[in-house]
Amino acid sequence: MKPLALGTCFLSLVAPGLAAPTPVDVAPVAKVDLGADEECLASTSTAGDGACFLQGHTQRRTGRGGGRLGVLEEPHWLGWLQKASQRSELLEGTMSYEECHLKDSQCSLESMEGKPTLVYPGGETTCLNGDDYAFAVYPGDSDKLLIYFEGGGACWEAKGNVVRQCTDSMENGIATTGLGQGFQNKQDMANPFRSYTVVEPIYCSGDAHMGDKVQEWNDKQVPQKGYANANSAASWAKKNVDATLSNLVISGFSAGALGTMGWSQHLLGMFPHDKASVLVDSYAGIFPDGTVGPILKNWGACSLPIFSESTQGSCSEDQLSMKVILETAMAAYPKVGFGIIQSKVDGTQIWFYKGVAQSNFMMDAAGIEDPDFYSKTLALFEEYSQNFPNYVEFLIDGWVHCFTQSDLFFKTTTANPDGEISSGTSLVQWVTDFLQGNASSACQGAIEGADPSKGHDYCDKLLTPKVLNIDR
Repeated sequence: MKPLALGTCFLSLVAPGLAAPTPVDVAPVAKVDLGADEECLASTSTAGDGACFLQGHTQRRTGRGGGRLGVLEEPHWLGWLQKASQRSELLEGTMSYEECHLKDSQCSLESMEGKPTLVYPGGETTCLNGDDYAFAVYPGDSDKLLIYFEGGGACWEAKGNVVRQCTDSMENGIATTGLGQGFQNKQDMANPFRSYTVVEPIYCSGDAHMGDKVQEWNDKQVPQKGYANANSAASWAKKNVDATLSNLVISGFSAGALGTMGWSQHLLGMFPHDKASVLVDSYAGIFPDGTVGPILKNWGACSLPIFSESTQGSCSEDQLSMKVILETAMAAYPKVGFGIIQSKVDGTQIWFYKGVAQSNFMMDAAGIEDPDFYSKTLALFEEYSQNFPNYVEFLIDGWVHCFTQSDLFFKTTTANPDGEISSGTSLVQWVTDFLQGNASSACQGAIEGADPSKGHDYCDKLLTPKVLNIDR
């Protein structure tokens, strides 16, 4: 049986005024298309709150705990593409990429002469739509390396449903790299990465940088080669940076945060280093129970060398989770700091939680409310905090998704994502301290026990304070 695309309930989720992503191949789903969006969850679940999600409109909603809750405005990559276009116009003439093809040249770090460069590796690499693939390099010191996984949605199959809601082309992947912004703003003296060489696996495969399969969706061959794409970037970096790095940082935003989790253990072993850190921006890895393992297996991730033998076994048995992947890395590298940057009610993460639930026909889970999602996030972080001295997190009031690929990195505090509120701990200062092994978990709000009935403005007493403890 050929895979089916989700019907009205999921694929109608497009922000007002924005076109749907072009690669969405919509096939009718027999006896599943429920008609009007408002009825999608209401007719199958007791969670009437699902209508806000399914309509995909910008609106406020209230729930337990009161106050202003998450605004699910649009899938995050659509917003990125719109904003990236505006950034490109502002940066035109001042920031752009050179190009280099490995079939014609070694594309060495020295030959780039400090200029941001797209490196086309060829071979098995490709985008979801078949475009030739490139990774990005922003040259800096050869002893300081930031491997920075780009985000951009996800495309997956579950229960015979194909959901194609991801960046699928090289053009769109390039548009959202964050060149000249956030971590890659080398003009701002507050940026702790301004002297680093940044190697960015551009994301256009829809598989969180962990796919190794050619899918057959709607009678079409669709390559998900995120592993080959990211591996080409890592292999180039291995040949071009110092044999032993003074500083290695592995990071990524959104889907790239999941890639960071998946690749961290492998990369920490691949690059000898004096000091290393892993920093996850805006994806805690919270998904409906039992859904991550089958998706990873469908992406062809189970046999990848980035995973340990035990992790590969769990994947093959549909038991793998992002939690297990990250815990395995933290346990393997106790002298490496692991940190997560997370909005308390990240609208995009909640959006995808509901999307994954719906594609698996888990309609109760698809009605999750913001306080419940926050409570799940805190429960996960509690386990990390209690079991791993080398773990801390930075929690931000609100629902903003991603900070490190934009100049919100310099403005954000625990109290506010855009700097309008002067109180709270500064994100850029926290990251600077984290890289030196001196950070503590940070949060703004009353310190209480995790409880969905309390809304999402509080801080978890089991997380605060927690001091990063790494014995370098």
